[in-house]
Amino acid sequence: MGDFFGSIYCGFEDFFGLELANYLWGYGETETYPLQNSNMFISIGFSMSGISLAVALCYYYVINHPRLNNWWGWLIFLGVNAIINLVVGSQWLLKHYYAGLMVPNKPVDSPISYENILAFGVSNMMIAIVFFIVFSYIFKWWSTNCSRAPF
Repeated sequence: MGDFFGSIYCGFEDFFGLELANYLWGYGETETYPLQNSNMFISIGFSMSGISLAVALCYYYVINHPRLNNWWGWLIFLGVNAIINLVVGSQWLLKHYYAGLMVPNKPVDSPISYENILAFGVSNMMIAIVFFIVFSYIFKWWSTNCSRAPF
């Protein structure tokens, strides 16, 4: 699963930076990041897809209100999903950043900056939007009130 999520996220690696991608893969130089030795794409990818699935199921089966059976009701939940995944993706890495885990074991400063982490959060948000659209196509057919939203 790490290769699956890693290949999806690394489509954005020019956006959030190669150093951050190496850190997330966990196979960067072990002397550079001595405390990171696992593939973080697995946990971040599962949380992103789980949040997207939960928001889609909430829209189609829990809320399932006839007033939301249109494009703007669906768009509200898409936006909620996007914002949650932006925050989760950024905070997950900021926790490592502020704990000093991204500081290399060398006398120079870390090549990973706050902007790289924020760019990763935006990448996580964009991937979550795609996952939400896919989950919408899968689960909308069995909804009693929102089966025609958004398309």
